[in-house]
Amino acid sequence: VWDIQTGQVINDLLHHKGAVSSLKLKTDSLVTGSWDQTVAVWDMKSPTEITLRMTLKGHESYVLAVDLNDITIISGSADKTIKVWDTFTGGLVQTLRGHD
Repeated sequence: VWDIQTGQVINDLLHHKGAVSSLKLKTDSLVTGSWDQTVAVWDMKSPTEITLRMTLKGHESYVLAVDLNDITIISGSADKTIKVWDTFTGGLVQTLRGHD
């Protein structure tokens, strides 16, 4: 995380075992997708106070895209699936298949 005014790094989020390939910030939540096939959900109280809330596992290849709203987290993967997750519990709601 960088300070927009100074350009200095003010926080490092260390969790994923692969490169972070996507992220989405919404109010006080940050979601990151990674080459390690997981989605991490972070609580963000401030740019210097960010904690990992949960890790979502279920993709069989790189996570390439993430998005979120108040009730769901969406992740798209190189495994040709889109997964819909419950924002609060982290439970898998649905897997969408069909991309070739």
